[in-house]
Amino acid sequence: MWNRHNFNPNQNVVNEVEKKIREKNLWTRDLDKFYREKGGDRCVRSTLTGNKKALFIGINYTGTKAELKGCINDVKNVSQLICSKYGFNNCLYLTDEQTDPNMKPTYNNIIEGMKWLVQGAKSGDSLFFHYSGHGATARDDESDEIDGYDETILPLDYEKNGQIIDDVIYENLVQPLPKGCRLTAIFDSCHSGTVLDLPYTYQCDGQVEVIENDVRKEIFKKAFSLLGGFMTGDQSMIASSLLGLFDGSINFAGASSNANNQQTIDKRKHDADVIQFSGCRDNQTSADAKINNESTGAMSYAIVQVL
Repeated sequence: MWNRHNFNPNQNVVNEVEKKIREKNLWTRDLDKFYREKGGDRCVRSTLTGNKKALFIGINYTGTKAELKGCINDVKNVSQLICSKYGFNNCLYLTDEQTDPNMKPTYNNIIEGMKWLVQGAKSGDSLFFHYSGHGATARDDESDEIDGYDETILPLDYEKNGQIIDDVIYENLVQPLPKGCRLTAIFDSCHSGTVLDLPYTYQCDGQVEVIENDVRKEIFKKAFSLLGGFMTGDQSMIASSLLGLFDGSINFAGASSNANNQQTIDKRKHDADVIQFSGCRDNQTSADAKINNESTGAMSYAIVQVL
């Protein structure tokens, strides 16, 4: 469920992937117009003139059944690029090769690292977050995900302390940020498409979509409530759930209403300038590759090569 696939592409394949990425010209699209039309102008673009901080997390899970080979290399390669080319000098590194227990990527250390990254952030600041490791999914207790699952990242001690779900990541990385502060986040992990819980997702084919499909989300909620009513014998819950399913408030024919879409957008709006790059969509897995005889994550490698 959480394994990154291993593959060994030849150089022609690697070159073709890099070419396709460059040909997309993603930054020439008028995304600002889309955001304004959706009421997204609450977000204020950062001037990028303030402080710079970065958090790098690479987990190989060495000696475990979940072992990977390239995640620590990803941190070394991406951090070298970010620090040398973009001037990030205030950096924190959490990797499982470190001997200091406070620098190992455990659940608590990752959360503390996120808090460190956003602490004292101001308008104009530029923050950078990079995670390379396992990603997974977990049952969504709040039923705010369309498939009933949260997207997660797996800390080094996930078997003992659990996964870090997207809601927790959002609360610690995005929610505290002030207006006009930039956060650039890269997740080189499985199931990472919406792991930051941002209001929009932009696909490489040029499509922009609202992350949650409220039709399926609402059907899931009503059906779950209906099942609970039958199991407990709660007649009022059964009646309420049935009424909710068939009162016309849910458009079974297809897309959710504009009002529902806007509610989703409003829920995920934030004042900061936040951009996430992910190695795959929520229903996909990322690749642990070996390129030029070095183990690396495919996403991290592509970022370094393109930039």
